[in-house]
Amino acid sequence: MRLDTHCPACGQLGLDYTAADLDIPHFPQSIQLIFECPACGFRHTDFMIGTVREPMRYVYHVREPDDVNVRVVRSTSGTIRIPELGILIEPGPASDAYVSNIEGVLVRVESVLKQLCHDAETDEDRQACEERLAQLLDAREGTLPFTFILEDPFGNSLLVHERARVEPIDESDAAQLKTGTYTLEMQERVPPRSGMEPGPN
Repeated sequence: MRLDTHCPACGQLGLDYTAADLDIPHFPQSIQLIFECPACGFRHTDFMIGTVREPMRYVYHVREPDDVNVRVVRSTSGTIRIPELGILIEPGPASDAYVSNIEGVLVRVESVLKQLCHDAETDEDRQACEERLAQLLDAREGTLPFTFILEDPFGNSLLVHERARVEPIDESDAAQLKTGTYTLEMQERVPPRSGMEPGPN
């Protein structure tokens, strides 16, 4: 479906919009939303969960190597915290939704850290970055216990496991969370004038 709205990347009018059911084992009914710009290639993906709509928090304690395989659905409004590693992933205008697992989230953080190490201007900064990378590797291998926290003010993110603690977020805490949402303004469609119609005087 074509939307009469401007692309947030290039400003061109017209975005292609697709909504499809997302089949994830053991997860509630979900919908994947995709917005694409045919002019510049801009692409934005998000998820909507059909059964949970209130602000939610998921807390999972990673203690064993297999724990990093727990599935994660992070929408564009999801915030991820790993206090033991000093990790905070907040949504922003360029955030994209993804389905992964805890290890996949750590891999994403690792790629950012490697770039920071490469760009470090001092030996001290580089050493601190490498130490953080070593911690991250221990966490991925299950030798460093940590707490994985996923919060979403719109309830569109999920972490489903029998050992996960799931709790609603009160309104005051939810208001402090970033959302990272786009605002798409629909433009009124003006029908083209026929060549038989008189023009302005």
